[in-house]
Amino acid sequence: MSLERQYRELEDLREKVRQWERKNSCRRSLERQSVWQEVLLSIPGHITSEPCLVRDLSNRGAGIQLNGLTLLPTEFSLSFDGFRTTSPCRLIWRQGDFIGVAFHDTGRYSAVVETNTRPVLPHNSTRS
Repeated sequence: MSLERQYRELEDLREKVRQWERKNSCRRSLERQSVWQEVLLSIPGHITSEPCLVRDLSNRGAGIQLNGLTLLPTEFSLSFDGFRTTSPCRLIWRQGDFIGVAFHDTGRYSAVVETNTRPVLPHNSTRS
């Protein structure tokens, strides 16, 4: 293979990587908003709730910092407002004390988050 052909293939590969990075970085920055808000995590069948910290939020899910919670089922609920409403969730991934969750009903979450305020949840959220 000639040097010129190798150079063209390398340039094509670099362009594909740049396109992928632009696509993925824009998607993430537009969908998620950085928040640092305490929430309560409720595990089905447990009487107590666990305080956690939401670090980023979208209308489809959230990134959550656990406070040393070691065992976590795949299905649980979050409350942003002291259990006036709850948001059923599914565990998507876990890395140490940090988890990614998906909301069950993504169509009903607005995830409008202003700096230092609570997310605006719809009026028909599940009542506890």
